[in-house]
Parts: sequence; C-alpha cells; structure tokens
Amino acid sequence: MQTTRVTRRRARLPLAAVLAFVVAVTTACGGGAGGADGSKSFTLADGAQNLSAFNAPYDVFAKDGYWKDAGLEVTPQFTQGGTQSAQLVASGKADISVVGLSSALQVAAQSPNLKIVGITGGNIWKMAVPEGSDVQSLDDLKGKTIGVQALNTGMYLYNRAALEIDGVDPDEDVKWLPIGTGAQAAAALDSGEVDAFATYYGPYEVVAGLTKEPMRLLPTPLDELDGSGAWIVNAKVLKEDRESVVELMRGMSKTAIWAQENPEAIIQALWDEDPATKPRGQSDEEAMAATVELVANYWGQVINAGGDGMYGVLSDEAVKKAVDFHFDKGIVEGTFDIAKSVDLSVSRDADEYDKAEVEAEAEAEAAKQ
Repeated sequence: MQTTRVTRRRARLPLAAVLAFVVAVTTACGGGAGGADGSKSFTLADGAQNLSAFNAPYDVFAKDGYWKDAGLEVTPQFTQGGTQSAQLVASGKADISVVGLSSALQVAAQSPNLKIVGITGGNIWKMAVPEGSDVQSLDDLKGKTIGVQALNTGMYLYNRAALEIDGVDPDEDVKWLPIGTGAQAAAALDSGEVDAFATYYGPYEVVAGLTKEPMRLLPTPLDELDGSGAWIVNAKVLKEDRESVVELMRGMSKTAIWAQENPEAIIQALWDEDPATKPRGQSDEEAMAATVELVANYWGQVINAGGDGMYGVLSDEAVKKAVDFHFDKGIVEGTFDIAKSVDLSVSRDADEYDKAEVEAEAEAEAAKQ
C-alpha cells in the first residue's frame, strides 16, 4: 500500500469525546479470547440495528458456517449505525465490523486503534425519482425538492457530493427535506411533497416497494467510484491474532461467492435462525423471490469481489481515489494516512483458497433447492 498522506480540515468530533461516548455503551469485546471448545471469540459491531436479509451474509451465514468451521465464535452486537460501530472497534469494545467507508475513514482519522482490512467495490448511493417523473438526470433536479432520511446521514452527504460533481449547487439549486424512511418516505413521494429521494441500496428497495408509482434510479457520477463499505478491526486484535482476522475475511470471501451463486441459501439460513424475518402472507417461493430481489443490488456492491477478483481488495489507485473523494467533498474531515490505517494485505491473504471448490458447493446446493 502506498504511503500517500491525506490531510484536510479538523475532525468534527475530538477523539476524547468519541471515547467518552463509547465507554457508556455496554458491549462485551471478545478480543480473540478462547471459548470452552477451543474456539476464538470475536464481537462484530453491526450498525444495522437488527437482523435482516441485508446483513444475513455475515450475521448468519458466515457466523454459523465458514467462521464457525474455522474455530471462530463471532457474536453480532447491534448498534445505532456505522459510526458508532467504528467507534466501538477503535475503543476495543468490539473487535471487528463492516461499515460504510465514510464511517471507517472518519474514526480512523481520529484513532490509530482502527485498521481498515478490506474495502468493497461499487457504489450503493443513489438518487431515485418516480418512474413518470420528467427528471432524467441530476442536472434536471435544479429547482426541485429532494427528500432524505435526515440531514446527518450518508444518504445526504454522498448525494449532495454527486450533485456538486454534476454541476448542481447542493445548497442553492435544490431544497432538502427530511422525510424519514419506509412508509413515511413513500408517502412524501406519492404526495409530491418531494420530487426525488436521496438514498442507497437497501432503503431504496423498501421505499420503492411502498410507493404507488414505481421508482427509477438516476445516473450518478458516484457509480464510477469504488469503496462502498469497509471491514475494520481493532489494531490490537490485528497485531495479536492476524491469522484469525485473515480467517474472518476468508469466510466473507467464500460467503461472497454464495451471495452470487446461491443467495437463496443465505436467506434460508436467516429464516431458519429468525423466522420473524421471513415475509408473511406469501408462499415460500414468492417470499424467497421477493427477498432475493430486495437484496440483489445491495449484495452486488458490498458482498462482491473487487476489480482484481479478491473480496475486500481494491488497487492502491482505487483506494487513494476513494479516500481523496471523501475528504475533498467534505464527507469526512481530519487527517488520514493511508499507509498507517489501511492494510488490505489481510484480504489478499484471505483470498488464498480454492474458489472453484466453493463455487461448486454453492451450485450443487442450489441444484437441490
């Protein structure tokens, strides 16, 4: 990894404030401690707040499959979002997490105790409009009102950056209106209270399933930017047990293959563990088809192999481009040293296994379904 150093404005939250906040959160940290059966225990901070099809690849499938097979006992700990998850990892209150790259960069810029060991390719951030809207591009949003969950979210920060890149002043040319998510957001779109929805894969599919009129995604310059998500680990855990961290990433790499070849197996594992997550009022076939469609776009970005075919690995050039974008557009503030905070060699080492064998297993299981 190159030693490019990125320096921008002072971070919004001083590290002392971050750690003081984290101390108040009661989360047990495994830190690779040994279990009664000889397994090593890890706490995975998950900002999704609850179990769903979106986090099933790691919170269920890898946890009960590849990680368990490797002797790793991983316990998900739900939090209030990616930034809080990253703060917990930096403080040692959690061991690992997968978060949006912006959260990883923000906390890593403030703490040397957080290391980024994997970065996923693709872009999840999107701008959506009703299918019948005359808006065909971001430029057409001039003079329009854009709905967003809240003005302190990644949805807002990333989409205003996309507007700026396309020559639209995000402060002067458009109006922003917090509309929440789910039914509330759908109602704002149906009523015409907002003309567009600044969102990302996941909430987009949910809202699009609730609006009276189908939704349509607009082209965005962010589609040319890699770095939707990041796997992060506590620096002490990485130093003391790098081998286990590599196994964690290897388990995710294998799971990524299943997400592409046999997503139904991951969803079925979720339903077996938590039947309440299965859609109601539908046949098994209908529920499975609807859930696969719901997560397809999101999984396609954050549960995929990078440009080099390795899960969690981007080129040095792509990493620098992603980091520069976040700081240049004000999405993240502070001082960040790529060489000190990013170690994708973990994910590269995790790629050393027989992919053809895993693909065959996934395909064979799919044939039985």
